[in-house]
Amino acid sequence: MRKVSQLLVAVTALICLGAGATAHAGKIVVANDEWTLSETGFSGADAGRFATNVTSWFNNGVPGSFLAYSDNFGLTQSSLNSAMFVAGNSWTVSTASPFDLNTLSQYDGVFLAGTPVVDNNVLIQYVNAGGNVYLAGGTGSINEPSSWNTFLNYFGLAYGDRNGFNEISGNIAINSVHPIFNGVHYLFQNNGSDTYDILADDLRGQILISVNGHGLYAVYDSGPAPVPEPSTFLLFGAGLGGFALWRRKKS
Repeated sequence: MRKVSQLLVAVTALICLGAGATAHAGKIVVANDEWTLSETGFSGADAGRFATNVTSWFNNGVPGSFLAYSDNFGLTQSSLNSAMFVAGNSWTVSTASPFDLNTLSQYDGVFLAGTPVVDNNVLIQYVNAGGNVYLAGGTGSINEPSSWNTFLNYFGLAYGDRNGFNEISGNIAINSVHPIFNGVHYLFQNNGSDTYDILADDLRGQILISVNGHGLYAVYDSGPAPVPEPSTFLLFGAGLGGFALWRRKKS
């Protein structure tokens, strides 16, 4: 009986190993500017709808728990906090905890802008584990490409420096059918950082809104979880075959 239990545990481990290998990554929204979700952005534009659309997209249409790990005004002001609360989300603004997977795993998504600049490799691991990231540029307090492109490049996106900021300001018309822009007609910005799709053949990443060749909003969506690799089923079958052979020898 003990050998049967051990073999069943081994087969179960193979199944779990295969399932883990097919886990799909999370989602990313890259905004060119910090002002979009600020108090100014909420005045005369659709910042609240945009913000809660993002969280809904991140969490598959249901309220979730989100962390603003930033001291930047674009993520710390009261109108954004209220919009998240009204939408039923848990919204935490804090940089007190260590920026590691243990911290991030407590949240459905993390919002970042400016300082502190966090470990890009932790972000990569977080998204690969199914976490979601909103990243805003154009802060002026840091160099966006050097601060974030290790993370963004991994998923085929980038911040670029076209001789400084993009000099696009005001309420920008939004024309996109992507879910994060549902009911969003205008978003405010004030001289942001261009966003780029550096892997045009990878349809998981794309620029959604651009003005005069300047990418303003980009997304990465890993899509649904893939079908398990054939090797997973082969391992499972081998495990079951071994179990059946052992049973025949015993009888």
